[in-house]
Amino acid sequence: MKDIYIGLDLCKKNIQLSFFREDKKEPESIYQLHNSETYQLPNVMFYAPTEKKWYVGNNVSAVRFQKEGTIVEDVLANIDSANHVVIDGASYTYEVLLLIMLKTHIEDFLSRSQEYLLKGITITLEKYHPIVYKTLGQLRKELHLSRDSFHVMSHENAFYQYVMRQDDKLRTNSVSMFEYGTEGMDYYRIDKRYQGKTQIYSISHENMREDMSYKMLFEDVEWLDKHFAELARTRMKETYISTVYLTGPGFNDQWIEEATKVLCEGRRVFMGQNIYTKGACYHARFGAYEEGKDCIFLSAGSIPFDIGVSVGEVDGRNRFCPIAIGGKEWYNMNGTVTLFLDDTNRVEMIYKDKISKDVIKEVIEIHGLPKRPPKTTKLSLSVELYDEKMGAIIIRDMGFGSIYPTTNKIYRKDFSIGS
Repeated sequence: MKDIYIGLDLCKKNIQLSFFREDKKEPESIYQLHNSETYQLPNVMFYAPTEKKWYVGNNVSAVRFQKEGTIVEDVLANIDSANHVVIDGASYTYEVLLLIMLKTHIEDFLSRSQEYLLKGITITLEKYHPIVYKTLGQLRKELHLSRDSFHVMSHENAFYQYVMRQDDKLRTNSVSMFEYGTEGMDYYRIDKRYQGKTQIYSISHENMREDMSYKMLFEDVEWLDKHFAELARTRMKETYISTVYLTGPGFNDQWIEEATKVLCEGRRVFMGQNIYTKGACYHARFGAYEEGKDCIFLSAGSIPFDIGVSVGEVDGRNRFCPIAIGGKEWYNMNGTVTLFLDDTNRVEMIYKDKISKDVIKEVIEIHGLPKRPPKTTKLSLSVELYDEKMGAIIIRDMGFGSIYPTTNKIYRKDFSIGS
């Protein structure tokens, strides 16, 4: 059996899928049927009632005109819809359809070889959505993967993971990326600085969609080339940039002649449509680049705080026990620890800034617990974030077996992140 790791980029109109085999040094991407230049697999589904079977992506075009059935499009675009889709007498929500689509894509890929053993998946999203995130949690269960083998991340994080797995020479200075999608152009830049010995990588984002709309691609491309060249020249003057990546369906060799000259002045330039999915694939195979290193990644939606609790004393000092480790997207900031109280009803929470190393302490008093001997009050402490600024500590009384039954009381203390 060969261990396989998958990186999946889930977008509104399509997905891209890359895989990393244990016997290979680099991830490979799946391309469209009969078109090895395109990695975007359309988000379209087809149900064939005679076979009781779903077809997805490339396979739909091969069967939709040969078999009787029902085609379903815009699954992700309709994820908020309360409408149900009735197919062959069964009623489906778009949430369920999304789960079927993703699972079918993955199972179709795995079925290509009986030697494949799925070991891990990382999925990257254009934008966080609570229903999509919930559906991906169900997908993990359907694929029988552990929480440590299944991850969800932002496009920004996937780009960072991709960049950091390339040759060091490509990131001696800042690294930038222009993404030209159907909604227009976006610009990203990864900068590095040091805080003591700690390397801090931060990614910034600029919306350029008014300056570079997608419809311009179908007008005067010669003017578009010169226009983009000027926009690129301005960004290249902002700081030293080692490497520029171009991604998105709007980029092709047919129109960026002048812009390429500007971008290549003292820099390496790469064009590719599978940066996000390969970044996710690197993460699935090797874990987060920053793990185990004195290195922090910061994006608009990431949390630069470790959140934990003060427990016991070691050499006369209280020990910090982390509940949720910072440096990742807020929706991935979660965790649970178990705590046994001494003769007290207080818990000291610790918020530790990963960059400045500043520590904020907060004492939470838990009222209404029955009087029990020391070390017989068992508490479960969890962290739950609502967004990148607000969250809560959830404390549950677990009791102490049959000797001191739980009260089933749950305490919630809200907190804010940063200033």
